[in-house]
Parts: sequence; C-alpha cells; structure tokens
Amino acid sequence: EKHSDFDESWTYLVAMKDYTSRSLWYSNAAEIEVAIHKRIKHTHSGKSPLRFFDGATMMTYQTPHKAQEVVYCRNKPMPAGCDEATHGFSKSRPNVPISSFEVKTSQVGDHAGRGVFANVDIPKGAHIGAEQSANSINVAPTTYDIIQTLAEEHDLADLDAVLEYLWGYGFDSNLYGETSVVVDSTILTFVNHGCNGTYNAATVTSTVTEMTAGAEEFNEEFFINDPYDLVVARHLPHNQNSGDVALRDIKAGEEILNNYLDFSTDEENWKDYVRDLRNQCLGKGVGSITDIERGGLASMKVWREGK
Repeated sequence: EKHSDFDESWTYLVAMKDYTSRSLWYSNAAEIEVAIHKRIKHTHSGKSPLRFFDGATMMTYQTPHKAQEVVYCRNKPMPAGCDEATHGFSKSRPNVPISSFEVKTSQVGDHAGRGVFANVDIPKGAHIGAEQSANSINVAPTTYDIIQTLAEEHDLADLDAVLEYLWGYGFDSNLYGETSVVVDSTILTFVNHGCNGTYNAATVTSTVTEMTAGAEEFNEEFFINDPYDLVVARHLPHNQNSGDVALRDIKAGEEILNNYLDFSTDEENWKDYVRDLRNQCLGKGVGSITDIERGGLASMKVWREGK
C-alpha cells in the first residue's frame, strides 16, 4: 500500500473471523462499490469520502505481489507449495494435449455413460490437457448464490436449466471461501470416477476411496480450510483450474479416471456424496451426466418439488 504517507511502501496484515470471509475479500469491483455505497456515510458534496480506495483498488489487494512470493519462497526449508510443480504449471512435466484423448462409451459400467480415453501412452506425472485447463467455466460464490435465489423465486425453465447444468456437469469448490462451481469446458468433463482406488489422474494424491471413507464423519483431507497461504493466494485461479496429472504410466486405450471425492468441499453434503459414489460403484446408481441425459437429475427433481 503506497498511499499512507510513509517513506516506503508498507505491507498490512488483514485478519478475518473465519474461512468463509474469503468470499467477501474476493468480491469483484462492482460488488465492492455497492458495499461502499451502502456502508459509507454520504458527503454533502456527493463525492466519495475515500481518497485512495474503491472497488478496483481492492481487487489489486486480492493477489499478492510476485516479489512477496519470491522472498517468502526463499525461506529455508522451502515452504510447502513453493515448488514449481504445485504452484505453477511445471515446465519439467510433459503435457498431453486434449487432441490426444477421445470420448466413447465408458468401461467403468452402465452407470457411467461416456468416458475419456487416451489415444497415446502417457508417462507418470504428465499434465493432462494443461493447454485448455485454464478455460474452465467459473461461477463465483456470489454469482452462484444469485442464480439459486432467482431460480427459487421465479418459475423459469431457463434458470432451472442453468442450475441443472452446473449441478450435473460441474463440481463445487471452496477456494474462494464459500461454494463456487467449476465446469470443465473440454471433453475432460466426461472423465469418470475410478471406483475402489482405480483412478489414474488427479490434481491431488489421496489414498481414501468411496469405500474406505467414513460417510458419517467427513474427511478433512478433502477440505481446503487452511489459514492464509501467500502462495495459494497468488495462484488461486491455477489451483482451481490446473487440470490433472497422470498418477502412473497410462497406456493408449486406457480410460482416464479421477477420484471424485476430491470434488466434495463441504461437510453438509459429504454423507450424501460418499453414499452416492458407493451406490454408483456397486451398480445401484448412475452418474450425474447420465442422470441428466436419462430424464433429469434426481436432486433437481427434489429441488423443483420443494420450490
């Protein structure tokens, strides 16, 4: 911050009450301007009483400066997340482009519908479709909340269709404090869940499966509620849209599989999420995309009836 009349720029620490406060910190410029208008006393002149702060200024605080990251990551030992592989697209990792994959009937089972298959051999550790992973559709927490509120208040088929699309093809994320939705904009949206730990690609590595996870008690391993981390804050878009890496060597013709437990981000839905995956793996349920294409999400039908 350079507007405090000190001889040099100063860095400030901002403390928040809880993790969900992040959603306010990462508000967009328009939302911040509205909040200022509502909460700041109006002047007789009609001009803003704030000389050096507005929505656009606030957004410059949301991403730490590169220099701060460089200094922070020079600590010994190197802090977690500072290595190239976890806070950026690693130049040392090969990338297998989207053109090297195809969509066809999944080998996982009838519950899965379509799946994504490799057309080439993929070495362990390689990026999967990194060149397009940053193009995901990101629905911010406030936007997602507005969509749900409008859909609840108005009986409009178009709004219901948007929600069904988000719930069926997207996954929840809590990186911005409250629930946002991310939808992969490539064919990788058809990647299926690998039952019983058979997944071969992921953004994180976990040994917990739908069969070993405790459905009654949510597993904190899958929830990002950490205190502030400078590197994570600087690379939030990458963390949310970084794409997968191969967890082992994958042969041409193999189906790409994820661990869907990685996409569960809140305690409230944990039990239902684990049970749903178990049912799918036992042949007692179907995936959300298959559900939509066979007549609509069951959860969407329940939601409509409760409107």
